Amino acid sequence: MIDIYYTYETVKSDDFILAVLAKYYNIRVDGLMKSVNGKPFILGRKVHFNLTHSKKMTALAVGKVKLGLDCESLDGKPRPAVLQRFSEREKAEISALSEFYAHWTARESFIKYNGESLAHCWRKVEYLGGGIVFCGEKQDVKITQFVFENYVFSLCCSDTKYALHAVKNLLQ
Repeated sequence: MIDIYYTYETVKSDDFILAVLAKYYNIRVDGLMKSVNGKPFILGRKVHFNLTHSKKMTALAVGKVKLGLDCESLDGKPRPAVLQRFSEREKAEISALSEFYAHWTARESFIKYNGESLAHCWRKVEYLGGGIVFCGEKQDVKITQFVFENYVFSLCCSDTKYALHAVKNLLQ
């Protein structure tokens, strides 16, 4: 089970991660380590987490397995410049704004799952037929997608079960 904590409060990313881990997992550390590409982690802990934000929402997925999470507001505007970066095969699957964001978040959740950077991996990833293709090879990862409060979410990990938890006043 992956727990996804979300808030609409203005919060700094690292502060939100540390507060959620302290309150719900009793993990207290002074700070987060960062991978070469900026993915936060805690050295020596068997907890995996990934943060995303879009418009006013900040969300954090936490679990016992490697994971990547991305969300985008469905209130966004079409982004032709980003669409042009999708492969022709992906473009053929996209006929609505919600499908565009589903493809975008699936790609980004996979890139975050691997701890890579968007700049380095964007053109190497495709989201086709509900699965991820990386460097031309189908990947053995699951993408779980859902819409919640007008945001599309993509969760990349081996666990397809998730629970959503609203967080308020966490840092007060």
